[in-house]
Amino acid sequence: MKVLLVQSPTGRREVPIYPIGLAFLAGQLRGHSVIGSDLSVHVDAGSELRRVLAHTEPDVVALSLRNIDDSSYPNTYSYVEPFAALMNVLEDWDGTVVVGGTGFSIYPEIILRKFPRIDYGLPGEGEETFPELLAYLEGKGDGPDGWRKDRLLPWGRVDLESLALPDYSVIDVADYGIPDAVGVQSRRGCPFGCTYCTYGYLGGRGFRMRPLDRVMEDIEYLEFRGVRRFQFVDSVFNAPREYFLGLLEALAGKNFSVKWSAWIDEKVTPDELRLMREAGAEKVDFSPDAITDRGLELLGKRKRAASLLPAVETARKAGLQVGVNFFNGNPGEGLPAFLRKLFFMLLVRAKLGWKDTFVNIGTIRVYAHSPLASRMLEEGLVPPGTDFYDPVFYMCSRSADVLYRFYKKLRGLRHG
Repeated sequence: MKVLLVQSPTGRREVPIYPIGLAFLAGQLRGHSVIGSDLSVHVDAGSELRRVLAHTEPDVVALSLRNIDDSSYPNTYSYVEPFAALMNVLEDWDGTVVVGGTGFSIYPEIILRKFPRIDYGLPGEGEETFPELLAYLEGKGDGPDGWRKDRLLPWGRVDLESLALPDYSVIDVADYGIPDAVGVQSRRGCPFGCTYCTYGYLGGRGFRMRPLDRVMEDIEYLEFRGVRRFQFVDSVFNAPREYFLGLLEALAGKNFSVKWSAWIDEKVTPDELRLMREAGAEKVDFSPDAITDRGLELLGKRKRAASLLPAVETARKAGLQVGVNFFNGNPGEGLPAFLRKLFFMLLVRAKLGWKDTFVNIGTIRVYAHSPLASRMLEEGLVPPGTDFYDPVFYMCSRSADVLYRFYKKLRGLRHG
C-alpha cells in the first residue's frame, strides 16, 4: 500500500522538532511505499497537504498528533485547531485516515468523537499495530477482534528488542539543522511516577531498553546525514545505571563527531558527568520542578532540594551546558518557593555562566491519566467528571500567581 505519514501542524511558527515517532513507524513498514510530510514546518499546512495528496495519491494517511496544546499559562495555545483544519481537507478525500501520537493517546475517545473523519485511532505505540492494520486493509488478515466495529484499535506496546531501526529518511533529518531538533531514543517508559507526568501511562511504568548496537546505528546515520547535535529523548538518561554506563562506553568507543544532550537527574556523579562529556555530551537538563523538600515529595520526586545546586555546579565544572526546569505553583509550594526559584535562576546564571546555564519556570498543565489528575478529582479541586482535555493548571497562591504573570510578561518582552 502507499502510505503517507504526516506530522500534524502547529499552526504557528515554532522551532522545528523532528518527528521521531513517524521515523520509527516508517522503519516497520517494509513492503509498503512510504512518504512522509512534516506539516509543522509549513505556514499553510492545508495547502501543503492538498499538494502532497494530489502528488502522491496515497491509500492511507496516518497523522501524528503529538501535543494537544503548548501547556503554557496563562495563555494556552491549542494544537487541535490546526489539526481540525487538516480534518476539513481530508473530508473530500476517499482514502483511509489513521491518527495516533502522544497527544492523541492521552485523549483518544474525545478526539475520535470530535473528528468522525478519522477511520482508525491508534493509541500507544503503533509500530506493531499499524502494520497489522495495513495488512487488514489489504485483505490479508481479519485483524484483532473489534476492528470492524470500533475505530479505536488496541493499545500498542512493542518489544524494543525486535523493533527495526527508525527510518530517518522518510522525512529527511538533514532539513533540521537546529541543535536538539533531532531526537534519538534509547529506552521507553519510566518507573519513577512523578505525579504530573504521563510517561508511565504512555510508555509503561518501567524502563524498556533498545539494544545498544541499534542506538549506535541511529547515530551513525544521523552523523552521515550531517546532523551536528541531537537530543536523547529518554525520560531519564542516567537510569537504569548499568544501561546508562554501557551506553556511554559504546558512544565513547565510536568517537562520533556529532554531539548530544540529555535529561538527567541529580543523582549523577562527577565521574559519570565526566564520562558523558568524553562520550560527546554538550548539554544536560535537570528537571527538579520543585525547590523545597516538601514540594519534591508531593511531586513524587526521588531527591532532596539541597542536591540541585551541587549537581548543576558539578555539571558545569565538567564542561557541560546546563538547563534547569522548575514549575510554579507546585503542591506544597507558594510565593516563598517561587521567589527562591527566581533567586536560584539569577545565582546560577551569574555564577556559572549566563550563556551556558539556563533556568525555566513553567506551570503544571494537568493531563488525564496522571496521578495529579486523580488527586485533584479526589480532593474536589476540579468539578466531578473533569476530563482534563481543556487546559487545567495546578494553581498556586494568588500572590505567587500575580508575580508569575508579571515574570512571564517580562520574559515575553525580552525574548519576543
